[in-house]
Amino acid sequence: MPARVNAETAIAQWLASSIRDPESAHRDWADGRPAILALGTHFDVVKAPSRLVHAAAAAPEREAVAVALAQLGGPVIWAPPIWYMILVPAGTAEGWVSPYASALSHGTYLTVPRLDRTGPAGIHWAVPPIHAYTLCDPAAVAELLHLGHQRQGVVR
Repeated sequence: MPARVNAETAIAQWLASSIRDPESAHRDWADGRPAILALGTHFDVVKAPSRLVHAAAAAPEREAVAVALAQLGGPVIWAPPIWYMILVPAGTAEGWVSPYASALSHGTYLTVPRLDRTGPAGIHWAVPPIHAYTLCDPAAVAELLHLGHQRQGVVR
């Protein structure tokens, strides 16, 4: 248990350090609110439509989708019912070319739930971070979105 607490503390500190006042993020999380964090320093985000992610997972169930998303290698936030926010390395947005989702970076902010907020309702972690600095592989994200596009219409 203490190892997980230390890991969660390291993850929370890393996430919060993306803004000028990291303590405000910690206060928000302590009060049960999501924090608003800056993109482009520690990570960018691929904003993916839920319909494509669910089609790629070949199932609409939350657990099946989480298994598919876990293959990306990093954390994913779900803002149901429309968007998945896939955390990718900073700089990804500059070269992002997938027509199926947009990549967001500098000048954009992300609503980030507490680390223990894993659903099922409201904004939550579809795949919680397990280590600070561990992010999704952009190539795997693009591949997942392409697969979802190919399967779209087969699974609703």
